[in-house]
Amino acid sequence: MKHLLTLLIMSFLTFSAFSYANPTMEEPKVEMSQPAVININSADSKMLAKLPGIGKKKAQAIVDYRVENGKFKDISDLANVKGIGKRLVAKLEGKVSL
Repeated sequence: MKHLLTLLIMSFLTFSAFSYANPTMEEPKVEMSQPAVININSADSKMLAKLPGIGKKKAQAIVDYRVENGKFKDISDLANVKGIGKRLVAKLEGKVSL
């Protein structure tokens, strides 16, 4: 009886170890959702302020620039907005659209 119990325990441990080490088992995949791309020609200041490096003041400056000069023709035109330089425009690449 003692040998049977030992055999049973060893079988259970072997099976458990195999199930954790089985290379055919796939790891659960966690997908990170991409943040939405923000249209700089139509977004309001609250939406623009969600962009990295853009706070409330810069967001309002973007809106003001758009009102005074019309829609942006190119994303690089953001560098014409007071407080926004070429580095920040490069940082926003892929996060903004026209």
